[in-house]
Amino acid sequence: MNKTVQLVNEWGAFEAAHPQAEIEEFCRYYLTIQRSKLDLGENFVGRGTPPMPAAYLMKLIGYIARLFEVYITRALSDLPSIKQSEDFFFLNFIYHSGECRKTEVAQQQLMGVSTGIDTLNRLLANELIEERTDPSDKRARLVKVTEKGIEVLHECYRRAGVVNNLIFHDLSVDDIKLCIQMLRGVEAKHSALAIDLRELPIVEMYEKVLGCKPETMSNGNESTSR
Repeated sequence: MNKTVQLVNEWGAFEAAHPQAEIEEFCRYYLTIQRSKLDLGENFVGRGTPPMPAAYLMKLIGYIARLFEVYITRALSDLPSIKQSEDFFFLNFIYHSGECRKTEVAQQQLMGVSTGIDTLNRLLANELIEERTDPSDKRARLVKVTEKGIEVLHECYRRAGVVNNLIFHDLSVDDIKLCIQMLRGVEAKHSALAIDLRELPIVEMYEKVLGCKPETMSNGNESTSR
C-alpha cells in the first residue's frame, strides 16, 4: 500500500474514534502503536508488571536509574578522589552554579543536610572544591570547584558518557530526544516542588500540587498494588 494512503487511512480511523483529537495526539498514538509491535524483550521478569501505565513508567524509570547507579559506580571506581557517584553529582552542580552555599547543594541534590555535608567535606578533603565565608551571611559557607576538581569532573563526564552509551545504545538519537521532550516538563516542575515539599506527608504533598486528596490512599495505606 502507498505510504501516504496508509497514513491517511490510519489518521481517518483515529479521527473517527477521537473526533476532538489534534494531529500531535495522533502522532503520539501512532508511534506508540508501532513501537508496541517491536520485540524488545520482557520487562520486570520476576518483579511483577504494574497494571497502570503511570506505575509501569515509574517502575521503568526507577529501575533504569538503579542500573545507571550500578554502571556509574563501576565506571568511577578507580578515580581515587571520587568515592561514590554523589561526589560526581555534587561536583557537577557546584561547577554549573559557579559558587553556592553548602546547604543549597544538599537541598538541590535532594539529600539531607547532614549527608550532604559529609559529601561536601569529602570533596573538600580531596581538594576538588574550596570554601569561604559568605560575605552576606557570616554563618554560611560558599563553595566552588577548584582547578583539580574541574579536571576530575571532565574525566567523570567522559566515563558517564560511556555509561550512557552502554545503557542507550539501542535507542536512536531521535528516540532519545523524544523521551527528553516527554519528560523534561516533569523534571522542571518537580525539581522545585520536591525541595519545598519534601518534609510534608505524601497526602499533603498531593493536595498542594493537585488541590485534592489522592483517591488511592486511605488512612495512610495505598490501596492499589504495584
